[in-house]
Amino acid sequence: MERRDFLKICGGTALLGACAGPPPPPRKGPAHLVYADTTSGLVAVDARSGLRLANPPGSVPAADWTRLYTLSGDSLLTVDAVTGRRITSAGVPTSKAVRAVSPNGLLVALGDPLPATPYGPPGRRTTRLVIADPSGGRTPTTIELDGNYEPDAFSAEGGALFVLQYLPSTAPEAYRVRMLDLASRQVGPILSREKTPVSEEETMRGESRLAVLSPLRDRLYTLYTHQADHLHTRDLVAGRSTGVHAFVHVLSLTEHWAYCLDLPEPFGHGPAEGHAIAVSPSGLYVFDGASGRLVRADVEELVVKGVGALPATPGPAFAAVSADALHLAAGASLLTVDLDSLAVLHAARTPGPPRGLVVAPDGSLYAGVDGGAVQVDARNGRELARVPVPGLTLLRHATALPGV
Repeated sequence: MERRDFLKICGGTALLGACAGPPPPPRKGPAHLVYADTTSGLVAVDARSGLRLANPPGSVPAADWTRLYTLSGDSLLTVDAVTGRRITSAGVPTSKAVRAVSPNGLLVALGDPLPATPYGPPGRRTTRLVIADPSGGRTPTTIELDGNYEPDAFSAEGGALFVLQYLPSTAPEAYRVRMLDLASRQVGPILSREKTPVSEEETMRGESRLAVLSPLRDRLYTLYTHQADHLHTRDLVAGRSTGVHAFVHVLSLTEHWAYCLDLPEPFGHGPAEGHAIAVSPSGLYVFDGASGRLVRADVEELVVKGVGALPATPGPAFAAVSADALHLAAGASLLTVDLDSLAVLHAARTPGPPRGLVVAPDGSLYAGVDGGAVQVDARNGRELARVPVPGLTLLRHATALPGV
């Protein structure tokens, strides 16, 4: 079959692989591609036709979702995330999974798949990572580390890889965030917010890790919950004995520093899946559905500027920011909240138990539910379109269809 025939069968937008069955009857829907994790991996679905598009197994998206990266044998493939066109194929040492992609897409970290849980035995005594250039312009580098490490994120310029070191290595009970210098291949501490090396490094054990990139992709915000009596580096250095149950770990990908923004009570006491995090150009938002508490922090000062009291909504919670509002989906509630005052602007019902919440570039709001993605009117919860996604576990992204 020639490629033009393949694209015709698959509705004109085909990710690498085979078309997932005959096309459904034509229908008019929103002009978006939605991306979701499913029981069979990451998939993309044409919301206009309802066609589930095939894509490379084990795909990992770039930060801006313009590219997908995957392994095929001893080749690292780069695929256009919208058109399905293979962009590059680079030979790499045998690896099992794509683990991290640099913000500019110029480097990819390869290694073992993420374990179901990093805690407890068997762990591992050594870690093998491969740092590859997906264009094939540079020879891949294989790095062997003593200890149990998991890739977290590349620095913005690509000179370092932030990693999670699990301790003890063969039966981990906690971890700490560290920095692997790719030139020297040495692992060391990250900097304090004052850009000085820390003398004592904090260890953590979170029940859940939710991470979001800043709009400029220069910071990574990670929410940690259930951190009973946790002590930050600044507490350790000062000899303090206070602890917190939840905080946001702020990692600068440009200046290599980290800072922990403490969250007030009762954050961290409720179920981990009931917490949600989102970020706008000026504000960081964290929601605890069990208590209904919502905090807004200034991203420059890294201090909490406001606390809102919303209806308590037990169950998994998700957050997404549009140009003029914060959207929350938790339990049966779909809330639209003012970005500054934290007042509820609109309250509606979710189209089903939520499994993700995303905003498309044109402001359209999609909620993930069992079996699909639903475009909803945030003002009243009215269902505008439903996109079937069999086996959906998490709705991750939505973008415009090409040429629309």
